[in-house]
Amino acid sequence: MSNVRVPDPDVVVTHPNRDKAASKGTRAFVIVLQATSAVLVFFLAVVSWGIQLGAVGLQVLIGILFAYFTYAVINWRSGVLPIAAGTAIVSGVFAAVSVTSWFDRGDTGYDQPIIAQDLIGVVAFAFAVLQLVNVVVCLRGFSQNWQEELEVPRSSLQGGRSVAA
Repeated sequence: MSNVRVPDPDVVVTHPNRDKAASKGTRAFVIVLQATSAVLVFFLAVVSWGIQLGAVGLQVLIGILFAYFTYAVINWRSGVLPIAAGTAIVSGVFAAVSVTSWFDRGDTGYDQPIIAQDLIGVVAFAFAVLQLVNVVVCLRGFSQNWQEELEVPRSSLQGGRSVAA
């Protein structure tokens, strides 16, 4: 005997929480935060290339993760949101710790990056603050249960949306 369920043609799977305005707004905000985080990480990696010892590889990895999280949230994958929040915590801590060292590089004897060290410090600080917002918004999106599915009869659908949801 097989445990495979035969799909019923009269039943449609819907995602009622994805139709809510709050979910759509949170999703859009998460997409912007993740994409901005990816861009800032790649920017910081490029402008500090050759200055940071061994950190560039980690920055590129974190940037790739943020880019993937952006792609996943565009496709309503709420399962990546806690992982994105954790990545934001780790990368935000790294950025916050590095801020003061960028401002201290004005002394003699330091290699000069592509742009001014103070500007890199400001961007690193902005990135750290952005990660605080990123954590809060990702966890808010996860609590909205985008993954929840309901099976509704096809007859109760009107224009692609469930009437009794």
